[in-house]
Amino acid sequence: MPKMLELSTVVKRSTQQVACNLNDEVALLQLDSALYFGLRGVGAQIWSSLEQPRSIADICNDVVRDFDVAPADCRADVIKFLASLQEAGLIEAEE
Repeated sequence: MPKMLELSTVVKRSTQQVACNLNDEVALLQLDSALYFGLRGVGAQIWSSLEQPRSIADICNDVVRDFDVAPADCRADVIKFLASLQEAGLIEAEE
């Protein structure tokens, strides 16, 4: 069962994926399921920021700094987005 995500949770890219940049989009392939995902805008920035394990709070701080979004809305949206990546097997929460 995936770990519940909170602001203090540190997340990292899964080893079961490959990714590449295509113009302004990030293309992801989940290797176990062979599902393809495309990310743009904020999603692509979040993915790029996960080159190293990071806390969700740090990711939210970057998004608030770079995009016009209220901190509370950002936290809710980022956690929801990361939970969907976790469910798809693209990221993992560190223990």
